Amino acid sequence: MMTAKGTAGAQLDLTRYVHILFIFGGLLAAYLAYEIINNIWVRFNPEPSFPMLFGLAVVVGGGLGLYLWRHERTRQLAQETIGELSRVSWPTRKELGAATVVVIVTSIILAIVLGLFDTFWSWLTSIIY
Repeated sequence: MMTAKGTAGAQLDLTRYVHILFIFGGLLAAYLAYEIINNIWVRFNPEPSFPMLFGLAVVVGGGLGLYLWRHERTRQLAQETIGELSRVSWPTRKELGAATVVVIVTSIILAIVLGLFDTFWSWLTSIIY
């Protein structure tokens, strides 16, 4: 059982990940805003102004990240999601390797079966038509 101090420490640890999530989300939004604004700008002016586009993209991405971070419901959802992910029992490397082999072998077997069905139906339709 965790003490109050342990719970607060765990909560602080999860809060750090929430902040990192919003920072990277803002950076992603800034990148997407830059690409969208650049594509629109090029249609009207062949030579875009990089400092202006970059500044506008940073304002859009940073503003969106800050807005979502300050929005209580969004921040609470992010904290709950990260809290749930911290309780997930992740597979070991050995289990992951075994599962990967199962997926690859199953995919190969199904590809062979589908190929045989395709060959059979091709043969059958060539006889009929």
